[in-house]
Amino acid sequence: MKDTDRLRTRGGMSFQEQCCDGGLPGKTVFVTTSWDDGDRCDLRLAELLASRRLPATFYVATGGLGTGSTMSAAHLRELSNAGFEIGAHTVTHPVLTEVSASVATRELLDCKRTLENLLGREVPSFAYPKGRYNSAIVGLVREAGYRSARGVRMLSLSHDFPPFEMPVTIQAFPHAWTGYARNLFRRGEVATLARFSLQLGRTKNWVALGKSMFDRVLQHGGAWHLLGHSWQTEKLDGWSELEEILDYISARPGVRYVTNAELCQVEHPRMRTETGVVPQQKVSTH
Repeated sequence: MKDTDRLRTRGGMSFQEQCCDGGLPGKTVFVTTSWDDGDRCDLRLAELLASRRLPATFYVATGGLGTGSTMSAAHLRELSNAGFEIGAHTVTHPVLTEVSASVATRELLDCKRTLENLLGREVPSFAYPKGRYNSAIVGLVREAGYRSARGVRMLSLSHDFPPFEMPVTIQAFPHAWTGYARNLFRRGEVATLARFSLQLGRTKNWVALGKSMFDRVLQHGGAWHLLGHSWQTEKLDGWSELEEILDYISARPGVRYVTNAELCQVEHPRMRTETGVVPQQKVSTH
């Protein structure tokens, strides 16, 4: 990669320093992005993010490292050394609610252990395969030593969420209106769907919706979270759309650009003091 050094040396105080320097203002705006599955296209994505000084969390399933289209161990170390967060996504990417507790526990522990041995640092963040989880799975994730977990509940602009139920705002994928409806109905978010139904009907594509929701969070404060899969972006030839939204959200004055782990620490500061979790990178505050 040619541009990842830019992220490593980006300016601004660390997340911990910001929290100690007068606290968080009333309408703080956070931006975070996360990318699942560990495809080699993440390397192209990392260059786009680094050139815009945008942090990211890459969630990786460890079972196929270095095979097929999956990134290798060397690639993950390169991303980590460039300042990106590497999160866990199980070993074989099973839907955890469809396997036994013992299998789920093994997937959680083995993935975490593999990544931590590979990177030489703690891996506190986890993403549920296909976004599927229940209270039992949340308990297993917590017991496995993770500090936070991300799902796929969309259209959220809040940083006030349970640490093992991190939502997202928008996905880099051309969902139909019915896709958002299913996503929210499945999680009982009827009020959220009603609140955004008119906006969903008016926006012509996911980029326009992402921009509109970013404008909303700039006005009211909160967290704007972009989820994506680089292999989907490649398959759909969606790189120009992705660059458009990255250009729109980057380098905004006063916005705090953070990893998923750092975003969780905003609402759950005890994660820093009680667990010893140390942010993996600097936070860019433009």
